[in-house]
Amino acid sequence: MIWLALYPLAWPGLFAISGIFWFLPAGLRLGTLWLLPRRLWPAMAVLEIATLLVMGRTLDLYSSIPALLVGAVLPWCIYAVVLRGIGRHGRGTASHRALPRLLAVGFVAAVFNSILLTGIDLNDDGTLASGLPSMLVSFALGDFAGVVLVVPIMLVLADQSGPARRPWPELLAYGVALAPALIVLALALLPVIEAPVYPLAMALLPLFLIAYRYGWRPATVAYGLLCLAIVGTRLPMVTTLRPGQLPLLMAMVGCAVLLLGVVTEALRNKRIEMDEIVRTLRGRSAELARAANRMAALQEQERRRIGVELHDQIGQDMTAIATRLRIVELTATNPAVLEGLASISNLVTSAHGHLREVINELHPAVLDRFGLARAIAEGPFAELLRDRGVLYTSRVQGRVDDLPDNIASALYRICQEAATNGARHGCGGRMHVRLTLVPTTVAAELTLEIEDQFGPIAIDPERPGRGLLNIRDRADAIGADYRFNPDSGMPRHRLHLWLPIPDDKPLPSPPR
Repeated sequence: MIWLALYPLAWPGLFAISGIFWFLPAGLRLGTLWLLPRRLWPAMAVLEIATLLVMGRTLDLYSSIPALLVGAVLPWCIYAVVLRGIGRHGRGTASHRALPRLLAVGFVAAVFNSILLTGIDLNDDGTLASGLPSMLVSFALGDFAGVVLVVPIMLVLADQSGPARRPWPELLAYGVALAPALIVLALALLPVIEAPVYPLAMALLPLFLIAYRYGWRPATVAYGLLCLAIVGTRLPMVTTLRPGQLPLLMAMVGCAVLLLGVVTEALRNKRIEMDEIVRTLRGRSAELARAANRMAALQEQERRRIGVELHDQIGQDMTAIATRLRIVELTATNPAVLEGLASISNLVTSAHGHLREVINELHPAVLDRFGLARAIAEGPFAELLRDRGVLYTSRVQGRVDDLPDNIASALYRICQEAATNGARHGCGGRMHVRLTLVPTTVAAELTLEIEDQFGPIAIDPERPGRGLLNIRDRADAIGADYRFNPDSGMPRHRLHLWLPIPDDKPLPSPPR
């Protein structure tokens, strides 16, 4: 209601400062139609028609009453119909999304309105101030130039009164928005200007820079101040350009600046959204990594517990059975009984060996007793490869035994999985494991490379195999960058990880 009360006051004020360059009430009309709810459009129409009738009778805009009535009623109808048809009116639409469509609506409405106003002038007194094409272009450019200038300013003021409010220093681009107008004013003070277009050309560069750097809102303020400076100064350009050229030039410049600012703001908003999405994904990825580490730690603890129970219970029971068998063998004299006892003893020995393999598979005791370096060099998977006739070598650099338990366990399991796959599917008769831990000033760089001489391997991307999936899962659990090379085994598996160095426990440099 306040805006409707101000509308009939703003109309004559903008009409008074309009000229051959632009018709500012056209922008006021379109901006008001956009900002007002549709249910208030009839009240706006009544106020505008009443205002135009009073102004028409006071200023003698038309010589006949029918021309005055048509000139007061139909322009509002044209703008309302065009906005309703292609503008998709909605007050909740963001300004940077509404502005390009409003400029298109303003151009279409200005063209139709120019035809209407030209026809009114012809029917009013039968003459035109200039030729028919010139009048059509003049009316269209005047309305469109007014739309380009006034509508963005109204959108900015509407945003400043709502939740999208911006700080005023930011809205003025921290003073940079004054630069185009100041350049025009400064050049107007020169006694001689060699080329009339120089002031405007020099003012356009900071105008486009403002749109590119700060968005369409500061560009709107800068463009409005530039227009006021051009009209308020007596530049040769204003007098030398033919009628219609300056409005066309300013309308084109205004559209280009506003669209550039809209694109800049849209890209900035997209970047902010993408940054928020990236931060969210990083947080969730870190949570997943922590959950995977907890699951891996719980899995290792459960493996260790099962291994200890197997060793303490079943292992001791099997040892007791073997001892009893040996005692019975010493006392037995029947050859058939001795043969049967020997067979049972062999089965117990074989079962005991399988039990040790299961215990080592669950949790290698060598990792707890001797550390990661020795576990890689002499652990159960090294014995497995050597038993299969594979030449196995390893090289460990750095104090890898100081690594956290979850990382050490993951590295050992990755080596174990690779060795098991190599022993099962072939590794070319040779496998080499290289583990390096190099500390820097802020972190330690850990690199694990597993080489073989098997050559190219055919891997189905959809079904890569359980062993390869286990390796990838363990690498992801500790946040490592893992690469598998199916074309060459030099190296076949490569894992890279950066580790923070605790302040109270720095990692020494590897031996040279």
